[in-house]
Amino acid sequence: MIAILSSPDSFTNKNEMERIRNIIKEEGSGIIHYEVKNFMDIGEALARFKQCNVSAIVIVGGQALSSATFEYLIDKKPFGKEQIPISVLSGDDERFISQSFGAMSAQPHQDLQIILRKHSTGRLLDHVVKTPLIKIEGVMHVGKLYGLYFCTGEIMSRKSLFQRRLHQSGIKQFMQNYLTIISLLYKAYIGSRRSDDINDMIRINRNQRGAVVGRYFMVLLSSLDWIFLGTKFPVKKNSDTLNFLSVENTKDAILNTGKRMLKGSYSEHMLPGHVITEIEHARLVFNKQFVVDGCFYETDLSGELLISVAEDLTFIRLD
Repeated sequence: MIAILSSPDSFTNKNEMERIRNIIKEEGSGIIHYEVKNFMDIGEALARFKQCNVSAIVIVGGQALSSATFEYLIDKKPFGKEQIPISVLSGDDERFISQSFGAMSAQPHQDLQIILRKHSTGRLLDHVVKTPLIKIEGVMHVGKLYGLYFCTGEIMSRKSLFQRRLHQSGIKQFMQNYLTIISLLYKAYIGSRRSDDINDMIRINRNQRGAVVGRYFMVLLSSLDWIFLGTKFPVKKNSDTLNFLSVENTKDAILNTGKRMLKGSYSEHMLPGHVITEIEHARLVFNKQFVVDGCFYETDLSGELLISVAEDLTFIRLD
């Protein structure tokens, strides 16, 4: 059995949910589908999946659905010590995490069709990877979130970076990335400036070391091995840490980060205005928006976020 957990509210285009239902009907037996009306239903859905002895769970919906499901899996452990492989097919524009695990289609129902075909031929679990989650505490109206990717800084003004869809063609993807990076860096380079306004500052405390306060083009924490546009991190030395990258909002730092993004990878070599390292936790204080797995959030009234490594989950790779 394979389980599909979806939320119709995740899609602004209601036809998308109907397409998902039709694909599930066409694929026939061996599938249990649970549509949650509110997040209180997730616990019941996972309990039913446990009773049916499912071999994998496909989450089809927005970041809020995936984060709540991650929270149930980690805090409640409905499957005991067993780790059920998970595939995340994000709804609408929040396609960042789907693409991180190999989804290349423009719409989630197309990726679901691929998953169900792989399941029917016994190839769905050929490629799985264990990845630690990020726990973010101090989120406005939510409290805490679980995800795989966090980013904040001046780069938040370019929302399309976190909501873009990849082209299936290699040359199209290359050209899209190249033009996006050039446009991003040009505007950031021209607009970079120093400021003493406290609202422009971010306070960073890594692994309980002394705090650093500055104005940043980008602050990023991720359990993935790449940032947006496919730029790779250095290979991690420890499996239970997060990748950390901060780039100061100065012309030299932005220019250097642009060179690495065009090259497609960061190295361990130190760059002016950059910090690239692995961490277990960080405390950030700021008044800006931030992104978790492609979805935008705000800090609570204190402006303080605690970000730490959570447990591993097993994710299915589609590529």
